[in-house]
Amino acid sequence: MWGRFCGVLTLMLVLLCPCAEAQVVFWNLENYFDAKDDPLTEDEEFTPRGTYHHTYRRYQAKRNLIAKGIIAIAHQCGGVLPALIGFAEVENRAVLEDLLQNTPLAKGDYSVVHQDSPDPRGIDVALLYDRERFSVISREFIRIEDFSTRDILHVRGVVKESADTMDVFVNHWPSKRSGASSSDSRRETVAAVLKEAVLKLASTERILIMGDFNDTSGSDVLVRFCSETGLKNIAASVENRDSGSLKYQGKWELIDQFIVSPALEAEIEECSVFRADFLLEADTSYLGVKPFRTYIGPRYNGGASDHLPILLRSKLRW
Repeated sequence: MWGRFCGVLTLMLVLLCPCAEAQVVFWNLENYFDAKDDPLTEDEEFTPRGTYHHTYRRYQAKRNLIAKGIIAIAHQCGGVLPALIGFAEVENRAVLEDLLQNTPLAKGDYSVVHQDSPDPRGIDVALLYDRERFSVISREFIRIEDFSTRDILHVRGVVKESADTMDVFVNHWPSKRSGASSSDSRRETVAAVLKEAVLKLASTERILIMGDFNDTSGSDVLVRFCSETGLKNIAASVENRDSGSLKYQGKWELIDQFIVSPALEAEIEECSVFRADFLLEADTSYLGVKPFRTYIGPRYNGGASDHLPILLRSKLRW
């Protein structure tokens, strides 16, 4: 019933508001795993017999909440589904195709750019793009040779309405799980690889970098990256508010960010964190609210992710 209702709602919104501003979304989906064991990756925890007792029904519930989140973003932005959606922590192409085929997002016209990366757990980045508004020219999965981690996804495409070329990079940098000092060098390595790719492009290009950088915009590695590439981290404009995309020990942090070139910066209207009520729950330890996670430790919690989506609105004619 929910799926049928949201499908009709999405179609009505798109038909009623065809001229709404286009938008870009990035969302770390926190372990968007199916319930199957992939013998090539360390995904055993997310199987029925694993630590999380992850079942197909739980996977379906998470998939449906992800779709509901994207539809709610469309509703907030005038009824049009996002032109580009970047994801982190997706297990494989199958979970993306399932999201696009078996939820109300099937009403859209999305294609997937994805490739399995060397990440030991099998979590990857991906890009969904609306074929009516964005045409892919090339795609590249930039490998980090020094250690096993997520590839950087680089997609070059054309915004169809304006005929503008855009280079899109989707990132998921190494986390601080092993401690900040031991992981800083790993993020610096990934930043150097991304910097090399960016500097190959002309300074007049429209460059859009999105991702989970596992660091705030004021961190040394991100400040240095922007300085050396001439790009601007526009997420910094919302970072000082009492909100973020992730809440850690009672403190909101904005580690999911958009970084853009000067050519694109002039066309940006808004960068924000999407805070729908159904993506939040009460924070009983630190007060206020926090992202509604799928699992808290091994306990099933029933939410979508420990990250909130971030949203970019621009004046570009899609």
